[in-house]
Amino acid sequence: MVDKGFARERYVDRPVLMPVEPIRAVDNAILTRQRVILDQYQTLLRLRDEMQALQQTYLSATHPVEDSPDLVRVITDRDEISALSVELCLSAQHDVASLETGRFTRPPDPRSARRPPAEVLERGVRFRNIYTRAALEVTGAQDMLRTSLDAGWQCRVCPELPMKMVLVDERAALLPLGPTGMEGALLVRAPVITAAFRTYFELLWNRSVSMDGKPSRFPPEQDQVLRLVLTGMTDTAIARHLGISERTVRRHVGALLEIFGASNRVTLAVAAVRDGWVD
Repeated sequence: MVDKGFARERYVDRPVLMPVEPIRAVDNAILTRQRVILDQYQTLLRLRDEMQALQQTYLSATHPVEDSPDLVRVITDRDEISALSVELCLSAQHDVASLETGRFTRPPDPRSARRPPAEVLERGVRFRNIYTRAALEVTGAQDMLRTSLDAGWQCRVCPELPMKMVLVDERAALLPLGPTGMEGALLVRAPVITAAFRTYFELLWNRSVSMDGKPSRFPPEQDQVLRLVLTGMTDTAIARHLGISERTVRRHVGALLEIFGASNRVTLAVAAVRDGWVD
């Protein structure tokens, strides 16, 4: 309790544990969370610098990339990219990780959601996907998310993502050459780089909000509102995503503020994470 900032020790004749004032406890919780986020941010910056140095090393190597197809390969044929994506998933042994930036040119069609192969799921392979917040703010996102969850994906949401990515175990990574992925893709099999991508993904996964809809003490719709509030979505965006009115969203938010004894969304988020009601 002392380390978390919710209590303090007072020394008179003997040590006594004293509670900290509620507002001071909230301030301490926010500062603790900020320090964690800062540490993660610094780690991400270090990983980015390491990846940039590795990229320069490979680009300046004596042999061009085309001479090392097992390490890095540029693919521009869309059919080949699609076939390779399926092949990688089928060969997965432990984990398929994906980043989805949500740069849709049209509303997503739930029928186009990627479905993990049944034989791969039976092997115990875990399929995880992180959406950017923008991906949930487009029309049809709720149906797409539900289809993905029903198909076997574990889904989380992060406020911002720099790129799309598919990472299979620590053996291969498939990345788009441009924002939309239409320009082609880069297949990376270099162990050092794929390990860096794995570390990067896990950091993002740990700081993202789960959308899996696990059992909660709240009604389902209220639970969904809470999770979307934690992603930073506005009332308008939440209403559009869930297909409900903004008035209903505000009512749920007001009820959640009262339940957690919070005065605003920031303290609501701190309280929800602190009390373990969301991941």
